[in-house]
Amino acid sequence: MTHRTILATLLLASGVATCAAQENNPAFEARQAARAALGKLDWQISVAAYTFRKFTFFETVDKVAELGLDRIEGFSFQKISREIPVVLDPLTMSDEQFEEVLGKLRESRVTLIALYYGRFPADEAACRTVFEKSKRLGVKYFVSEPDPSLLRMLDKLGQQYGMIVGLHGHDKKSSPNTWHPALVAKQCQAYSSAVGAFSDTGHWIRSELDPAEGVSILKDRIVGFEIHDLNAFNASGRGVPLGSGVGNLPKMLETLAKVKAGPVLLSIECHSDPDNPLDGVKKSLEFLDAQAMRLAKPAP
Repeated sequence: MTHRTILATLLLASGVATCAAQENNPAFEARQAARAALGKLDWQISVAAYTFRKFTFFETVDKVAELGLDRIEGFSFQKISREIPVVLDPLTMSDEQFEEVLGKLRESRVTLIALYYGRFPADEAACRTVFEKSKRLGVKYFVSEPDPSLLRMLDKLGQQYGMIVGLHGHDKKSSPNTWHPALVAKQCQAYSSAVGAFSDTGHWIRSELDPAEGVSILKDRIVGFEIHDLNAFNASGRGVPLGSGVGNLPKMLETLAKVKAGPVLLSIECHSDPDNPLDGVKKSLEFLDAQAMRLAKPAP
């Protein structure tokens, strides 16, 4: 059994367990047709907790469950809760704080499927702690901008723990190694499928990169996206609900369905109203559900 097959099996098992746990959630059940379509495409949807950056992680988990979703992408510098005013970093959380987070996820029936972990420590023992504790929390994907010199070690750890390190980028200045999909594709070539591309469509659009072209460049090295849309195709662009901006996301998703077979995580990021992002995320979820049902239909 290949590493990719093992990883796909782990992700499938996680999805089955979470679906069973969410069966009494009306919002979750209302998405049954969309969830079936997503299953055919081998896509999963989560919400990037950075969308709710003005809230705590526990508050964000509650809002994600309210939407009928069962997966979340956390970020390591979000405060856990009002009662636990430390950040969601597996390396620095105490054992008691870790158990509180684990208990909240179980109680809410939400899987922390991904974690934005911008920079990994250079020390392998510290990295191993991050992997071990993150895996216990349910994490399958790290979204990160690691120093290229650490990629061989991270690839090894990813294979050992059955996890993926997804390379992420912002603009050219702040992410010189990962801002362009061609740079990410080149980096991935030297490593196993435990290293892939977890790109941000919003930063592509701000850098005047067409999301569909980015998908065509990355092809099977894609593992996920922080997917969001903007109202302008340049650095001035502001976040809007998915499908309502200039990113031509239907074309991007069509391309994705053609060039990438295997699990892909689509993590919704919507910054249209940071103080009250729920409506924008709901509209974005409806867009992704509709696109999945369109693309999962057999060709005429």
